[in-house]
Amino acid sequence: MIRNVLLITILTLLCACTFLPMLNNSAENGENGKNSTNSTIRIVVNGIDNDVVENIRDHISMSRSACTVPVDLLRPRINKARTETTTALQALGYYEANIALELLETEDCPTLNINVEPGRRMSVDDVKIEITGDAGNDRLFMARLEKIPLNKGDPLNHGNYSKAKSLIESVATELGYLEGRFEHSVLTIDMENYAARISLIYNSGERYRLGDIKLTQNPKELRESLVNRLIEAPRGEYFNTREIIKIQERLSSSNYFKDVEVRPRLTTNEEKTIPVDVTVTPSDRHKVSASFGYASDEGFRGRLGYTDRRWNDRGHRLGGEIRLSQIERGLSANYQIPRKHPSNEWLQFTAGLRQEEVDTFDAIKGRISITESKRRPWGFLENRFISLSRDDFEIGGEDNSGTYLIPGLRWNRRVTDNDLYPQRGLDISIEARGGTEAIISDTSFARTHLHVHYLKGIGYGVRIGVRTDLGALWVDEFRALPPSERFFAGGDNSIRGYGFQDLGPVNDLGLVIGGKYLGVASLELEKRLFGKWGVATFVDTGNAFGGPGSNTGVKIGAGVGIRWLSPVGPVRLDMAHPFDDDTDTVIRFHIRIGTDI
Repeated sequence: MIRNVLLITILTLLCACTFLPMLNNSAENGENGKNSTNSTIRIVVNGIDNDVVENIRDHISMSRSACTVPVDLLRPRINKARTETTTALQALGYYEANIALELLETEDCPTLNINVEPGRRMSVDDVKIEITGDAGNDRLFMARLEKIPLNKGDPLNHGNYSKAKSLIESVATELGYLEGRFEHSVLTIDMENYAARISLIYNSGERYRLGDIKLTQNPKELRESLVNRLIEAPRGEYFNTREIIKIQERLSSSNYFKDVEVRPRLTTNEEKTIPVDVTVTPSDRHKVSASFGYASDEGFRGRLGYTDRRWNDRGHRLGGEIRLSQIERGLSANYQIPRKHPSNEWLQFTAGLRQEEVDTFDAIKGRISITESKRRPWGFLENRFISLSRDDFEIGGEDNSGTYLIPGLRWNRRVTDNDLYPQRGLDISIEARGGTEAIISDTSFARTHLHVHYLKGIGYGVRIGVRTDLGALWVDEFRALPPSERFFAGGDNSIRGYGFQDLGPVNDLGLVIGGKYLGVASLELEKRLFGKWGVATFVDTGNAFGGPGSNTGVKIGAGVGIRWLSPVGPVRLDMAHPFDDDTDTVIRFHIRIGTDI
């Protein structure tokens, strides 16, 4: 019975999401149709489209007159209003319009009625845009001009003509064509043929290159060589404003500085270069941070951290962290050394102690590790690591312990258009690691794991999310392997409707011991309703498989959820039902505070 009710609820929610955009549009149109009360005289325009009406209202200077101005003082300004209306109409191609104006005195506020017979709208008969100089052979420059809003056959719009000129000039400045100028820019109105012709000839001149960078530290705390590696500017290459923005972002995100100012000197010179002034103010050396949150997998959780941002003038960092939750206690320390590209390349030494207590297992792990980060193509960050760990664990009613030397590689890439509520986002990570009995480890094994999470807005406030986790494990002696290397499923970011890591193969006692393979997939549809609130429906499926235990089959969890963009980040409250005859759970609640990707 509960399954049928849940399926009906999901289908109802999906149908509601389909009609919500129309409801929203109706509400917006109704609101726009209302008369708004304000303290200036009313301007009523009849006989023409809304976009032209707004342009007329913007041109009428009388629209800014207060309601308290007597009508007799406004009447002498009617001729000016007629001229302004004519100008507004011609700006959008209406050169044959008939205009009638009437000023009325009403009880609350004077009203200016403007009745328009627009006549024919002029169209653009010919568009000629010519770029000379170095920019004529610059594919990046020409690609940016594809957005110019001028095409043969379009209705005439003087504003688009001005926008086209501004776009050419702004792209030229952005790409370092500081000597560019219009040799010819004419908008011709041919009243005989009732058509417009546009001619723009722009000479870009020579493209400038990125020149010297003058660095000022106030006060000086770090070696200039380190800051220059953070700046990472392609000196001598052609200038591009985007590189200036990247310099600003790299310096700001390094956490070395609290204030960053990057200013290019956009002046012409004989060297054809653009020098850049960079001024930075160091951040406080010591940083203490704390955070608190809640997730149904972990319960209440807290973190307390300390960082010495400048252990020395070479930018080395020293840090420590304490983590506490209902299932985990952890203590760690780290030492970081910036590498060639310190914005995201580091050598890190870490030591830590971690205790986990979940329904499936209990474990204590002590570990020391070395990790080196490296940039790779297509925006991936590579982490090469080697760790030495000691594990004591109890799982499936058996106690065990082991020592492991584990080298590994991890590649990850995360991109979003908005950290708080992305309309497009991708999080992908690939990891391979293992150990061998020939070197310290108590058993030989190799482990791979792929995680992909993709979000895409599809319009009308609707987002679709797809998530998958795939893993495989090769091991000589499975029982010697700690829980952290086995595969489990279930929980907030796995199969909702089941507890955290409660799914996987079971032993003879019916206790979950984890598996050698992992396959989990999720599909979610979310609809933004109003303000910061939204709803979602989802289905998750998969499990962990293989190993010495007995497989428990493919599990499915589905349900609905509420979304709230809270001041501390997105909050997800999900109600999921497990489609499994072996469980008595009807509905399991999942709550998580944090970013979607």
